[in-house]
Amino acid sequence: MLLRYRGLTIYAMLFTLLFVLHIIFAANDQNVLFQIVAVAITAMSFFCGLICVFLETKNESYGYVFKFGMIASVPICVGLGWAYNDMSFGSQMVTFPLLSVLIHYIIRLSPIGDTYGLK
Repeated sequence: MLLRYRGLTIYAMLFTLLFVLHIIFAANDQNVLFQIVAVAITAMSFFCGLICVFLETKNESYGYVFKFGMIASVPICVGLGWAYNDMSFGSQMVTFPLLSVLIHYIIRLSPIGDTYGLK
């Protein structure tokens, strides 16, 4: 079952690895490595669907994987907003998921959406 949606599985494992690394780097005061990982996590959060499509090998799964990635990016971006607001409720918890959905919508309407069959 895990290999059925290869892109989603690899994305989840990579995101988990980066999340654990960011905790380790923060705990050991390795600020540069922490910031590099934080930027990677932020990019992965906003472009979840697109990254999953690039990791997927089956063309017929692109549309499903992209939609699933877009939906998965919403709670991920809520958590990202929580982190960017120093672990408290703030406007980022609303704006980040909306921005992510907007990014996915723009990608779907763009020529990339035609190329990868996302429409």
